[in-house]
Amino acid sequence: MVLRFMVMQQKSTAKSLAWWRNTFLAGLFVVVPVGITYWVLNFLYRVIAGFTEPLVRSFVSQYRGELVPEWLTVAAGKGYTIPGAALLFTLLLILLVGLLVANVGGKRLVAWVEKVIDRVPLVNVIYPVTKQVVDSLKTIGATSEDFSDKPVVYVKYPNLSGYLLGFQTGRFKDANGAEMAAVFVPTAPNPLTGFVFVFEAPALLRSNLTMEEAWKLIVSAGLIVPAGLVPAPTAYKATPAIPAPAPTGTTRTE
Repeated sequence: MVLRFMVMQQKSTAKSLAWWRNTFLAGLFVVVPVGITYWVLNFLYRVIAGFTEPLVRSFVSQYRGELVPEWLTVAAGKGYTIPGAALLFTLLLILLVGLLVANVGGKRLVAWVEKVIDRVPLVNVIYPVTKQVVDSLKTIGATSEDFSDKPVVYVKYPNLSGYLLGFQTGRFKDANGAEMAAVFVPTAPNPLTGFVFVFEAPALLRSNLTMEEAWKLIVSAGLIVPAGLVPAPTAYKATPAIPAPAPTGTTRTE
């Protein structure tokens, strides 16, 4: 009788622990995405607003109660600021710059500034690289089907019947005239780091994934499967390794 009671008590304790564990994990799976989203948005806000925050804070602190109503301001360090004003001011400034460089005079001004930058040591190394990276981001969300642009590609993984997911970042010809392709293969779940490989262009396979789908697949470590793909079964039979066929929806990059 005592033994039966002990067994029942152990089962009850195990169920209680399982309930607490499942409840904690359920809450964790909700809090973590929300927390990460907040952290990313807060980081972007600080980066964007940081450009003009000192200017806004100085202006608000100096003219608070005169040009700036006090009820709009909040304390910020040793001065005052208006919540969100720096972000709005920065976005308007960026829009103004866009309007200026959209005409012929603005383009000439940018070209002149770039020529000056090209003569400044160290700056002439950082600026061109940064400009190329920013220009490459313009293709994200684009609907162009030009495959020679910057598609998502598959590259064969060494010694395995599998493929790596990468982004073709450019093409060029080597000394022998062969067309080569530079491919950035990001690491998961942190896609900001990775490897740059150079392959013969015909060896690449074009994926039917968009930029956004590929990034989601990488950042989620494969957990988020794009809607256009069908998840495979979770159980696999042990079979001898054979060369894998090209993934569905791929074409040669020739």
